[in-house]
Amino acid sequence: MENLKKDYSQLAEKYNLPSFQELDEEFEILYFRELFEISHPLSFVRRRIYEKFGWVCGMLQGIAQPNPSSMISIEESSFFSKEEKQKEHINLLKTMMYYERYSVSLDIETTEENDAEFIKQAYKKWIELKPMIKEISSKLKDGWKKDAGSKTRNNNYMG
Repeated sequence: MENLKKDYSQLAEKYNLPSFQELDEEFEILYFRELFEISHPLSFVRRRIYEKFGWVCGMLQGIAQPNPSSMISIEESSFFSKEEKQKEHINLLKTMMYYERYSVSLDIETTEENDAEFIKQAYKKWIELKPMIKEISSKLKDGWKKDAGSKTRNNNYMG
């Protein structure tokens, strides 16, 4: 782990990237117990960012277009208005998907410079979008506290 921090820190200085600690706080770079060798530290960090963006994309897709086989997906989608889903969530999903696909394209042809540029852009975008993601997440959490009996649709259907 210390090698990854050291290697990344050198590259962060070279490319003017966020610090390892900043990225670790947002994207849990060091969730592995022990790493022996990382030959491409920036690619490794980029992929951790990709995973977090992918998690948000999955959450947003479940809200915007719930799986009809999933009671959870249908219920959570009902916590949001049609306008919220059509405007805010779709725009957020498009932005997050751009970074997901950007990362995939870098896996096809990886360069240190391109990984560094991705990290800079994605980190900046994440910090910008984080309040909106937090608001959506809070609404999902709070939606489960509401009395299910107060809804007008049939909540007894189990498929």
